Amino acid sequence: MPPRVSWRSFWLMILGCLSLGGCSSLPELKDAPRSYKLTSAPDSLIAGYLAEPLASHPGQSGVLPLFEGLDAMVARLALIKSAEASIDLQYYIFRNDDTGRLLAWQLLDAADRGVRVRLLLDDTASVNIDRQLAVMASHPNVSVRLYNPSSHRTLRALSFVSDFGRMNHRMHNKSLTVDNRLSVVGGRNIGNEYFSNDEDVEFGDLDLLLTGPVVEQVSDQFDAYWNGSDTYPVELLTEHQVQSDELAAMYDLIANQKRQLEEHPYIQRLTKSPLLRHMADNRLEWFWGEARVFADPHDKREGKAEAWMITPLLEEFQQTRESLVIISPYFVPTADGVRLLTGLAKRGVAVTVITNSLAATDVLAVHSGYKGYREALLRAGVSLYEVKATGKRPSHSWKGSSRSSLHAKSFLFDNDRLFVGSFNFDPRSAWLNTEMGVMVNQGELNQKIHAWLPRFLTNNTYQVKLGKDGLYWHELSSGKDIYAEPQAGFWRRFMADVLALLPLESQL
Repeated sequence: MPPRVSWRSFWLMILGCLSLGGCSSLPELKDAPRSYKLTSAPDSLIAGYLAEPLASHPGQSGVLPLFEGLDAMVARLALIKSAEASIDLQYYIFRNDDTGRLLAWQLLDAADRGVRVRLLLDDTASVNIDRQLAVMASHPNVSVRLYNPSSHRTLRALSFVSDFGRMNHRMHNKSLTVDNRLSVVGGRNIGNEYFSNDEDVEFGDLDLLLTGPVVEQVSDQFDAYWNGSDTYPVELLTEHQVQSDELAAMYDLIANQKRQLEEHPYIQRLTKSPLLRHMADNRLEWFWGEARVFADPHDKREGKAEAWMITPLLEEFQQTRESLVIISPYFVPTADGVRLLTGLAKRGVAVTVITNSLAATDVLAVHSGYKGYREALLRAGVSLYEVKATGKRPSHSWKGSSRSSLHAKSFLFDNDRLFVGSFNFDPRSAWLNTEMGVMVNQGELNQKIHAWLPRFLTNNTYQVKLGKDGLYWHELSSGKDIYAEPQAGFWRRFMADVLALLPLESQL
């Protein structure tokens, strides 16, 4: 039994660590094996499945939007189930919940079939699961790496205090690629709330299922991160020495968990997904056109902005001629962003912003950073919509999530270009975290989303307006005007006002 440490000794130890810049450091990163994308054989299941549509659209990429959480999970499970050569996953969050376990089980099944699995996670995702990840990585066909890891594996807050400049940069990228032939890229992390399997909160999100030349670009950016200097094999970071019987014990645990989940209503809902039938019948409605990956370098904090994805994104904004729609759950435009959007509006571009209301946001500090810019945007002619907190419970808490929350990150440029990815319109996405997404030149898809927007806005948002007495919220579905932050109780409004006084904008 370890000796007990008094609180005084504990805090002296913490202060000593901080005064020395931290009690531990990262291991030396050397001899980590480099690996690169693997493409399945021409006669593989996925290659045969895609042969006809790709041949009919030479040089073009196919894009299929995944709006619904169930469809997004079905697509991921189907891709992993069909893999024959390789599976590459890159995520900011990978929760150890029902959906996370469903995917992990399929990954191990694929590894048992001989498929090479590479799992790349931001270190944020590995809190409390280092041991499980190390056991998983003991499979000969599975490798797990963590981006920009904390040197303190137990008291991780110490690394943020003693090494904040490094730890403040996170990998926010999100992609899954199978056989270097199909990818899913978008805004969803791995967790129940992203896939319609959480009773407390559901994130409205958007992914793109991709095929064609753009998949090679997704794989190339994955390889750059996987082999980068910021990425560590999990076995270098954990003190846990995996024993020979631990992987077998994990399989036993998985077998028990599978039995418990067999009758879960969520599994039944997945089996009834229309997308599953369309995939089985090869009746997917692909949108074909040019697609490009925009991605930050893995060492973004050390590079120049010219190499960051904010540069080509800003060029797309500047080239907009008629209309711009920004869908961003975390919208903190800053003074520079306000100048950009008001400049576009003055040029005659119809600018629309869709973000979370105070009641719907899951990050209260972000709303505090955004709220002060509303009046300037409205005065310039920008149309501003805030998503409702729909569901049984209004959001009166000052800290909890609401029943629903916008999480999709998409920009519609005119009627011919669509960006979908992990990038929010905020300082953190622009300057701190690494991000990625796909720019699609496809008029038919853009027009379809534009046609869907009015119904979405009417049913799910308030339009923020500016009257002679200040802001008010117009409920489109009822025509009712509301003169305080709708659905948000006193404490939530109070805390947003308090946070707005703090110098937090650069971190939002």
